[in-house]
Amino acid sequence: TKCQEVLYHMCEQAVWEKAVAAGEAYYPSTYEADGYYTHATGAPLRLIETANHFYTGVPGAWVCLRLTRSALRRSGIHVRDEEALPVGGQPVGDGWSGWVCPHIVGGIPPHVVDKTFPMARQPDGTFVGIEGLTP
Repeated sequence: TKCQEVLYHMCEQAVWEKAVAAGEAYYPSTYEADGYYTHATGAPLRLIETANHFYTGVPGAWVCLRLTRSALRRSGIHVRDEEALPVGGQPVGDGWSGWVCPHIVGGIPPHVVDKTFPMARQPDGTFVGIEGLTP
């Protein structure tokens, strides 16, 4: 499959905003445990399924970051296309075996993100959409 140029990563809004305010790269909480990379996708619709698999129990607002492989490359950050891999100690979902997942070998410097989209949730924590990105 052709590598997607545009990539997406979802994260807790407060953690992202803290990195931006500090002018530092954002790293997910499972960065070290996962093997020193940041999960991403070229298929934003998959983020809803992924969010509901891993993160319904994590309270608070979430955002989806949009960035490109070229912007990462210009910052010296490589992307590996691999199969779906666990997050922290949590295994991937059933039916994800055919997914090609871009893994960012590093954190996400704020300057490579060209847009952030709010993720919509229900009161029980279920993710239902990405405002401005998913139908």
